[in-house]
Amino acid sequence: MAVTPHDSSGTTFVFGGTTFTVTSITLTIGSTGGGGGDAIDISHLGQTTGASVLSQSRPLVGSAGTTDTGKSVSIEYIGNTVIAQNSTGTLTITGGCSVSATATCNSSSITLTVNDVVRGTADFSLA
Repeated sequence: MAVTPHDSSGTTFVFGGTTFTVTSITLTIGSTGGGGGDAIDISHLGQTTGASVLSQSRPLVGSAGTTDTGKSVSIEYIGNTVIAQNSTGTLTITGGCSVSATATCNSSSITLTVNDVVRGTADFSLA
């Protein structure tokens, strides 16, 4: 009988040498929208049911000097640390899943709410 993972207790998140008290991690492996080699969908409403999806190569390439791997991580954490946008460092997740990669912070914010702790969120692209 296969064991179904149902508990992420003991999962840790470290970025740039700082360990965060994380309440949620979302690991995405797939298109994050910047890949220069991906095809774009050019299907139209004039197509009939059962017709093939039409596509063509993207007319623009990704930003110079960057490579979109299609891998990203979003975290929610407890604390008032705002992770600097465009900061790069080693990102490590252990426990419920295992990841160790160079990552760049795309965005970060904190939320202050009545009757709750300060919480933060951050989104990373993985190299």
